Amino acid sequence: MLYQVKDLSPEQKRAAEILLGHAVSEDDAVSVKRLCPTTIIPSKLSPEERVEALRALERRFADAKRRGAGEEEEEAAVNEALRSIRPDYRPAG
Repeated sequence: MLYQVKDLSPEQKRAAEILLGHAVSEDDAVSVKRLCPTTIIPSKLSPEERVEALRALERRFADAKRRGAGEEEEEAAVNEALRSIRPDYRPAG
């Protein structure tokens, strides 16, 4: 379901920001989708490999931020990382 941020309560807006990991604008729209556990592909990485992958991604974002990279470059980095472990991955939208 698609929600206009301007129509959300302050609590709902904060929840969306927490889930997305960044602030949302009144002009934004957010979508919520429920996935059944059977549709979620389990990770092939060990817990240690997942932690290291997360750290590597955090380092990459920190480096990009220092270089002044924009949101598009950050999104491209995430998509590249997802495709590296799931070759069939295609961004939504």
